[in-house]
Amino acid sequence: MNNVSHVLGLLAVAHLLNVMTPGANLALVISASLRGRRDGMIVAASFWPAGAFWAAMGLAGMGEVMRNAPALETGLRIVCGLYLLFLGQKLLRSAWRGRGLPVAATPDMPAARLFLTGFLTNLGNARVIAYYASIFTAAGAYDLPWQWQIVAVAGMPAIGFSWNTLVVALISSAPVRRLLDRATHWLDGLSGLVLLGFGFKLLAAK
Repeated sequence: MNNVSHVLGLLAVAHLLNVMTPGANLALVISASLRGRRDGMIVAASFWPAGAFWAAMGLAGMGEVMRNAPALETGLRIVCGLYLLFLGQKLLRSAWRGRGLPVAATPDMPAARLFLTGFLTNLGNARVIAYYASIFTAAGAYDLPWQWQIVAVAGMPAIGFSWNTLVVALISSAPVRRLLDRATHWLDGLSGLVLLGFGFKLLAAK
């Protein structure tokens, strides 16, 4: 049991540090949270199933499959990159027009569409398999009993969800909302640039 606790602890700390690093997910969460806590929570929750899927694939050795089927990995990377470019330009256009209502978080957007936006953004990033495979190898997760491997697969995205929940609670709180209200357009523009940057990075990767 001590070894199990040690491995799970390593995975938890490493993954928490990873999700705290600014990226496309954080940009989406902040953009949605500026419209309200509901939208922010829906987007944050949408990352969980995609993360669990890629974690399971990494633990199952799908990284090797991707290496042997480069066309599949390339296709997913291109789809994800183009989707991030689409979201990024929408945010920039919204900020430029002064509306501050990005496609990822318009007030009248159905919950299902909000969820799908975050889910597809993460599902298209097949390179996450390499991250999970590497972290599982480094922590020794492949030696865990299958029951604890399931805990790891479900728990790592849960850590990401917990962190994003804190971000949503902070950004959507009344004092912060009042403070950021006048800067919403600028934040939309910054989020758009972040998404465009990650989109171009995926498309340019080899």
